[in-house]
Amino acid sequence: MKYFVTGERNVGKTYLVEKIKPLVNVKGFETRFEPEGQRLFLHFLNGLSFMIGERNSGRLRIIEEGFKEAARELGTMEIPESCFLIMDEIGYLEEESPEFQQAVVAAIRRSKNCICVLRKGNYSFIDHLKRSMGIRSVELTVDNRDEILNRLLREVEKERTNTSSPGGDEGI
Repeated sequence: MKYFVTGERNVGKTYLVEKIKPLVNVKGFETRFEPEGQRLFLHFLNGLSFMIGERNSGRLRIIEEGFKEAARELGTMEIPESCFLIMDEIGYLEEESPEFQQAVVAAIRRSKNCICVLRKGNYSFIDHLKRSMGIRSVELTVDNRDEILNRLLREVEKERTNTSSPGGDEGI
């Protein structure tokens, strides 16, 4: 099960991811601004964080070293079949980091299950992902977000029942 999720700002993309995370084993990252809203961090779900953007005169500028470190982490991350890869979100700063783009593509390819939130807009890397990865893409709206959430929750449950634990649930 692999999905790209896109939609307008504040429509509920991260809410959808937050509803799914407690149900499965997860690997991946989330991007969040610090409380003051000046610095953007990429937080890996294993606890590592890298600053990838900083506001300068109101505009967000890329922190290249943060993306390089994040690319190394994502590029070496093991993603077992039983895990869901979560990437929340891929946005416009990624346009300026070819290393991170390559790490994103490689991680998606080596994951069995993935939910990747994509910023809505006209961005070449995001367009490339949607065109070339062969992954279902859904646009979340106020009108369909409950329906999409329920559909994804059903698919997550189906994946969970199809992925047996080592030795089975009965033990040895």
